[in-house]
Amino acid sequence: MKRLPCRLRKETERQTARFEVKAGIGECHSPRKPLAGKACNGGYPVGRNLCKLQCPLHRHQRQRGHAERRGERIGTKAPYGYRKNPKSRKQIIPNEDTAPVVRRIFALCASGLGPDKIARILRADQILTPTVYEFRTNGVRHTNLNENKPYEWCGSTVADILEREEYIGNTINCRSYSPSFKSKKRKRNPLEKQLRFEHTHEPLIDMETWEIVQKVRAGKRRPNKMGEMDLLSGMVYCADCGKRHYFCRCGSWNESQYTYTCGTYHGHKEDCTPHTVKVMALYEIVLAEIQRVTQEAREHTEEFLRRAMDKHSSQLKKELSAKVNELDRAQKRLADLEKLFRAAFEQLALANLSETQFKALTGGYEEEKQELTIRSEMLEQEINTEKERMLNADRFLKVVQRYTEIQELTPEIVREFIEKIVVHERSEPWKKKNYTQQIDVYFNFVGQV
Repeated sequence: MKRLPCRLRKETERQTARFEVKAGIGECHSPRKPLAGKACNGGYPVGRNLCKLQCPLHRHQRQRGHAERRGERIGTKAPYGYRKNPKSRKQIIPNEDTAPVVRRIFALCASGLGPDKIARILRADQILTPTVYEFRTNGVRHTNLNENKPYEWCGSTVADILEREEYIGNTINCRSYSPSFKSKKRKRNPLEKQLRFEHTHEPLIDMETWEIVQKVRAGKRRPNKMGEMDLLSGMVYCADCGKRHYFCRCGSWNESQYTYTCGTYHGHKEDCTPHTVKVMALYEIVLAEIQRVTQEAREHTEEFLRRAMDKHSSQLKKELSAKVNELDRAQKRLADLEKLFRAAFEQLALANLSETQFKALTGGYEEEKQELTIRSEMLEQEINTEKERMLNADRFLKVVQRYTEIQELTPEIVREFIEKIVVHERSEPWKKKNYTQQIDVYFNFVGQV
């Protein structure tokens, strides 16, 4: 093929680069940093910065971007619990040494323990931290590497492991980005801009455990001053204001005196009522409900599935109706604001309004529009989540089959069966004896049965 001469305009005095033009495409032969310039093909210009088309540096950047969008793994290191597949470096497989540690971390969190408590357990068992393990296995150093403290797990490391979707078989690309080529610092990408690909490798954690852990993390609570974590921590809600209940106790009380109190009432007594319930009484109610539902699901499976489906549909319709109505009102108001904007702009164009009057008039509209837009997006997301949360009684039956007879509550049983507990006010809020009180127990996958 005939070689066509190319001229490259210098941007630095370090070197020049030679281009080989083939059918109007420039190919950079420079071994160093490419230089920008113009190339011509028989007198016809083919554009600037031709080195960006074919030089190895820019070709690698383009290939990396394509790999991100194809769902290929582009990280240099495998997540803790995995290792690179020797047959294909773009794939990861479970690591026999660290995968059991990851499974144990998720199991401890599913039982109700927080990241700091899990970190203390790993330190006591002398489990190598991810950075020390990577250094001793592959010789790779990390900025946080501390060889003098090889077992110094911290809560933030455990929390990061609990939030990584790689452990359920997903690949997440474009987690971060560089705001400028002049800076080496990277910023976190918002979730809507990250690329998510499902079922790309073997998972370490099943979906049931993952969902339980995310619920625990969403309702995370720190231990009390006595270093104890309540069995129903973050799962008890007020029926009127929707806030979580506080666990109330002191050193001089015995267990029969422990109570749950509405979180709103705890901070602002004028905004809600106590909704107080005894802890031991609530434990007995929850245990009785679990025993009743599991026995019914085991002995009368078909009837249980039919009743659960009917109940779930009515609950979902009730929850969605209020949000849909609010979304409709917000969208109508946004349409009205758009008309007001157009009318004000027309008056400004006709010189009926001064620029100062226009800004004063539309300033309030702009703030209201931004608030309504944000609220509308949140409502749409909540509605889509509710619609996707369909009845999955088969998964509930699998949980039931794992337990033959439940005699007492444990953190594992509570997290596997219970979604939330809603406490209504007493029939007489300030009466301590001879009152009635409604307690609603919602189960995972089937709701209130």
